[in-house]
Amino acid sequence: MKGFVFSEFREDNTKSPFQKLLDLFMELLQYTSGDATEALDWLTQLDAKYGLTSDEYGIGDFIEDLKPNGYLEENEFTGAYKITQKSE
Repeated sequence: MKGFVFSEFREDNTKSPFQKLLDLFMELLQYTSGDATEALDWLTQLDAKYGLTSDEYGIGDFIEDLKPNGYLEENEFTGAYKITQKSE
């Protein structure tokens, strides 16, 4: 009978930068009870600490990609972000 086998972590390079950040963003939405602005703030802090993004694709690019893909809406008056039905 074989027990646990541990190996070195290998990052999944098949996902796009958008998809990697989206997976993390969706997880953070669970912890923030759907508060998109707070989840994006946490994501920015995680990026600063762990370097999740690169010079080619940053958090600003990710936020701009969330809007046309239907995951996020921006309030015209306050500038606050709100999740859409697709994000729920």
